[in-house]
Amino acid sequence: MQNANLSAATRSRAITRQDVWQAADALLLAGQRPTIERIRLHLGRGSPNTVSPHLDAWFAGLGARLQDPQAFAAPADLPEPVNQAARYLWEAAQAEARAAVTASYAGREAALQQAQEELEAGQAALAQERAVLEAKLEAADRAQAELARARDEAGERAARAEAQLLAGQEDNDALRATLARAQVEKDALLRDTASQRAAWDKEREIITERSNANERRMALELDAARVAAREGQRLLDNERKAGQQKLAEAAETAGRLAEEVSRLGNALAVLDERVRQQDSLLAEYRQLLESRGSAEPEAVRARRSPARQGAGRARPIRPVRRTRLGA
Repeated sequence: MQNANLSAATRSRAITRQDVWQAADALLLAGQRPTIERIRLHLGRGSPNTVSPHLDAWFAGLGARLQDPQAFAAPADLPEPVNQAARYLWEAAQAEARAAVTASYAGREAALQQAQEELEAGQAALAQERAVLEAKLEAADRAQAELARARDEAGERAARAEAQLLAGQEDNDALRATLARAQVEKDALLRDTASQRAAWDKEREIITERSNANERRMALELDAARVAAREGQRLLDNERKAGQQKLAEAAETAGRLAEEVSRLGNALAVLDERVRQQDSLLAEYRQLLESRGSAEPEAVRARRSPARQGAGRARPIRPVRRTRLGA
């Protein structure tokens, strides 16, 4: 009962460095290699996390302890066979410990070398990956800067395009409004042109009718003037013949005949003047007909009126010098 209580009390106590070292020494003296599991089995308690640092410390200090012959010496009062066995066990333990330490060191050295190589390879790979990542990061930074610049330029171009689009839309609206006004003005101009053309056609017809009427009237007047001139000439000839006959027949009627001849001469002059004026009017009217509508009928009437007025006014009769019969 007491031993059970002692064992329980021992298990409940925390494992110390001395406990691990004593267990490792006992395992080494027994010819076994101290391990975490063997120490835990020897002590009957302890966790690997607790045993491991103490065991590492025991291995670290084992070389110095092996240099001390008294570190594992047996008590002096033991019999010689026991001392020999102890020495044999000690030597075996030392050999085993040396072999274990050597193997442990060799394994650790190989593991460290492998770890070092792996670490160097990993560092080289990491350096290469880092260089690649740095290059990629630099390229990404450049790409990001380029994208940012392109985005800014695209934003500026989009803003300019939007402004140009708005301006173009405003210009288009203004052009549409101008086009609509121009179309309205065009329609109005076409209507005005059609109206003016109709008025011009009507006025041209009126002018043509007036010109034709004036031409017919002037032709009639010219014909009448020519008839009158011929009749006057005929009368003048008859009167001259009669006058000459009367002058030959009687001297007393010479004065009367002279006066009659003078009167007839004045009438003939008037008729000649009228014929000349009618010829001039006819020439002017023919020129007017050639230009056909380029001059107003009022202008023709204005040019004709003075001629008529001049023709209507009787020229003063110049006295005719009496000639003596037989002169």
